Amino acid sequence: MKTTFRYLPDNRSLTAALIAVVLLLMVFSCAAPDRGGYPPVETLPETEIDLPGSGDVPVVRVLILETGDRIRIDIPGGQVAAKSEDGRTIGRFEVSGTLALSKTKNGLRLKQRNRPVHEAPIMEIRPTGNSGFTIEETPYRGGLLLRRHGGKKIQAINVIEIDDYLKGVLPSEIGYLKEGQYEAYKVQAIASRSYALSKLEEKKNEPFDMRATIMDQVYKGIKGENRVASEAVEKTRGIVGVWGGEPIRAYYSACCGGHTSDVRVGWPWKAHYPYLYGRRDAHGEAGKSFCSSSRHFRWEVVWSGSDLSRITGKTLPAELGGRVPPFNVIRDIKVVGYAPSGRARAIEIVTDKGTHRVEGDRIRWVLRPDSSRGPILRSTLFKMEVSRGGGRVKQIRIKGGGNGHGVGMCQTGAIGMATEGFSAERILAHYYPGVSLVRIY
Repeated sequence: MKTTFRYLPDNRSLTAALIAVVLLLMVFSCAAPDRGGYPPVETLPETEIDLPGSGDVPVVRVLILETGDRIRIDIPGGQVAAKSEDGRTIGRFEVSGTLALSKTKNGLRLKQRNRPVHEAPIMEIRPTGNSGFTIEETPYRGGLLLRRHGGKKIQAINVIEIDDYLKGVLPSEIGYLKEGQYEAYKVQAIASRSYALSKLEEKKNEPFDMRATIMDQVYKGIKGENRVASEAVEKTRGIVGVWGGEPIRAYYSACCGGHTSDVRVGWPWKAHYPYLYGRRDAHGEAGKSFCSSSRHFRWEVVWSGSDLSRITGKTLPAELGGRVPPFNVIRDIKVVGYAPSGRARAIEIVTDKGTHRVEGDRIRWVLRPDSSRGPILRSTLFKMEVSRGGGRVKQIRIKGGGNGHGVGMCQTGAIGMATEGFSAERILAHYYPGVSLVRIY
């Protein structure tokens, strides 16, 4: 497959145009939101997703490393385009073998053995053919964009065709699945592709589209690939979920605990889409939850009042900013309203120095179970029990369910549905109701 390098945002408009054209044809549509249960598994379609395609393969820019230290890069062969701050090419030169990249006063310095030293604010490395490159012992496909950030950091950005990127995402995001769960790989491929493409317009004037972490999608390059997952990427090639003429923001999390979250509850500060309003994750309203096999389906956390005071003394200012003065004790804590999913809409923490309200998914970042820098609370799907005495909180017990923000697809639920025989199309219709599936390339 020919690799196309597109480092300038001007080319991003092509993807949006392709979607608009294909939508006129509307080649495929997921089922409408379910009002009750599902038909028996044996009545569901078993055909592969097979849509007519058109268009070029989109390219994404993924931040894979940000460091203040020197970077080692290994490349069998390729060309470097040295660029100025405004993107003008100021030189080109060949590279091969081991390269050393470091910061200078005004940009970057690239060294290679027995060859001239090159300096420029921005450098784009384009490997020969499909050889790719290795950075800090991790191999990647595609090309590499190097730039200085904020005077102190070097950013390494992988510029790569979207399907090659997805191959390094799937196993890290949904795991290594068993035989009989293959449809969940296809679901994850379509969701991850849709999410990635939904970021392109938003980020077109920024240096990169996504981070290779949980802040977007975990991406580990070639080391993160798996043969079966890569096959699912190829089987669903070019297929995205579309709503209102644009790729959907296909959020997903590990385990919803039995009911996905309404985006308006979890992230009231983000854009609201009807396909992210939350729903029961089961056969109808009374059926067994698809994600009930998860070890995170139900859990419990207990704090002493002093421990929670110590933790929130750090986490509250981090989430709410300078509005939180130092405090000594928590006088009270309570949930302020529950959503139909059972998730807490907000919590209110009363300290000896003031009262503070924390909304939506920020609750997880404030109520950390172990320390102010430790893992966040698994979800906001919980009930809270508080013991009080002497004008302060003595103990807090939370009984909860699920792991993650809960918005969009429940990954464990998708695996459960695949195990029961549901097709990728039907699983996607369940988690993103009303969304159309369209092949855009």
